[in-house]
Amino acid sequence: MTHRRVEVEGVAYDLDPQPIRTSLTDGPSMLWGFQVRVLDPEGIELGIKTCFVGRVSVQFRNADALEGPIEDLLPVLHELAFEKITPRLAEGETGDEILFA
Repeated sequence: MTHRRVEVEGVAYDLDPQPIRTSLTDGPSMLWGFQVRVLDPEGIELGIKTCFVGRVSVQFRNADALEGPIEDLLPVLHELAFEKITPRLAEGETGDEILFA
């Protein structure tokens, strides 16, 4: 998994993505969901961001990741989630919430 340390207005946070879950379908997955734990530098959990990333967002970012192994898809999913989480942290929202990308 792709861990990320971000600094927002002088405050460091660690973003710790958890395992993904996919939509149940016989066709290609259309939606992936996963939690990202927001931690302070000491590893104390401040909140959990539940992220849902749609196929169109992934296709726009990196269409090849949809056809490749999960190792190619995970970084794209995580990056899209991190891009939604970071502005929320800047707004002071470290707690639990649901975000869509």
